[in-house]
Amino acid sequence: MPEEFLLKLKLIIKPQWKTAFLSAVIIGFLCHMFVFTNILPNHDSLVNVHSPQLKGSSGRFFLSPFSGISSYFDLPWINGTLSILYLALIAVILIELFQLNKTFSIVAVSGLIVTFPTIASIFSYMFTADGYIFGSLLTMLALLITKKYKYGFLPGSVIFYLGIGVYQANLPFLSTVMIVFLISEILGNKISFGQLKSYIFRFFGLGAIGMAMYAVNFKFYSSFFAGNITSYQGLDSVGESGGSIFERFKQVNDSFSFFFFRGFNTDSPINLFEWLNAAVFLLIAVGFVLLLIQNRIFTSIRMTLISLALLLLMPLSAYMLYFVSPDVVYHMLMVFALVTFYMLPVLFYEHLTLPTIAAKTFSWMSLVIVFAVVFNFALISNISYLNMELKYEKSTAFVNRLISRVEQTEGVTAESKLALIGRVQLDSPLSTEKIPDNIPRMTGPLGQSIVPLPYHYSALMKNYFGVKYDFISEQERQEIAATVWFEEMEAWPSPNAVRVIDDVVVVKLRD
Repeated sequence: MPEEFLLKLKLIIKPQWKTAFLSAVIIGFLCHMFVFTNILPNHDSLVNVHSPQLKGSSGRFFLSPFSGISSYFDLPWINGTLSILYLALIAVILIELFQLNKTFSIVAVSGLIVTFPTIASIFSYMFTADGYIFGSLLTMLALLITKKYKYGFLPGSVIFYLGIGVYQANLPFLSTVMIVFLISEILGNKISFGQLKSYIFRFFGLGAIGMAMYAVNFKFYSSFFAGNITSYQGLDSVGESGGSIFERFKQVNDSFSFFFFRGFNTDSPINLFEWLNAAVFLLIAVGFVLLLIQNRIFTSIRMTLISLALLLLMPLSAYMLYFVSPDVVYHMLMVFALVTFYMLPVLFYEHLTLPTIAAKTFSWMSLVIVFAVVFNFALISNISYLNMELKYEKSTAFVNRLISRVEQTEGVTAESKLALIGRVQLDSPLSTEKIPDNIPRMTGPLGQSIVPLPYHYSALMKNYFGVKYDFISEQERQEIAATVWFEEMEAWPSPNAVRVIDDVVVVKLRD
């Protein structure tokens, strides 16, 4: 009976799981409620109000079925709620994986997971957000099963295969969490070298078998089913060599330092984000040393060097896709693995037990800094949503004016086609300078317009204004742009920026 099942389930659920789940849900809704309760489309959302998310050409073979759980419509409240529930389950899995018991540790990890900037970037593509986050949930579930059971890597590899079939960035997410787990086990639980080898062999089996299945799937799709692999992010050049290995290491170093220390390395302002990151790395160094001393790990040179090597390997793991394809370009949607760096001080705090002055100081500093990080992540997310609101309002206001101008142009008929040539400038100091200078580079939320190309205008006009125009082809656009009379036309918002030629309404926007 359902009541008996719920009673048994209640007995199974640990108090730590409840704390993690509720913390993630509460913090997640507080942080992201605005984007759940508003329509804030970006350029991709305009053409995906309803989309089955068939992304086989991008290697995301399982995105469609998992996105379909919430329907294929862009439903911010439904997709957002499911996403928070999936993130809360990821938090529960991490608490079980690392065996966290301290309340601060549990709440901190849950808060980091639901507020990390990658989540806000994913939520800017709300039409598919729940599908992507479900892929991350599968990835962490695969790791937990592998850790808990001797042969758990066998079912775990199948689950991971599904997770990476949602988004390839789940590979660095998996590998970096693996590394953090091994560091935590060595420093905190003082595992032996034999236990370490057991974990490594099982984790290797998980990753190798899962990736092998994905590679077979990729090969079948591209070869046997004649599926075209997109060139986006170098997917069509996976496995090819491009440049030296040293260039790959330089890419990792540049991307890593840009994410954490942009204000220190470039002309961009130094914000709270960079200062908190510096504090987090200081905590990592101090906590690492404190655990080496407390648990006398330093007496084993081998385990000390292994733990240090694993720590230094984390940036390479988080950006490992640079070594997979020479044309990959990392952006905010792909760096969820970096949340592990913020988790390290929490894990060190969990394992510090001796009541020394240094341990107490570290514990209080960890509490203050990590919660400051979570709060700052929430600010970054909502500044991102502010910019999404601004560019949506600016874009719809402009398209409304454009439709009005076209309708009032003499010679326009119901059969007229539309030619938009050039890009309108909707820049403002707020969206162009202030917001980008004050938050990390957020893929999806940033920018000044949601209508960069003609097909975006077409989707916005049809879905948001109920106005349908047939647009000319790209070749026709290029031919018109090359004419002398078009060159002599004045650009928008000039009254002469709209002209009807052979039943084609030509609009010259600013380049």
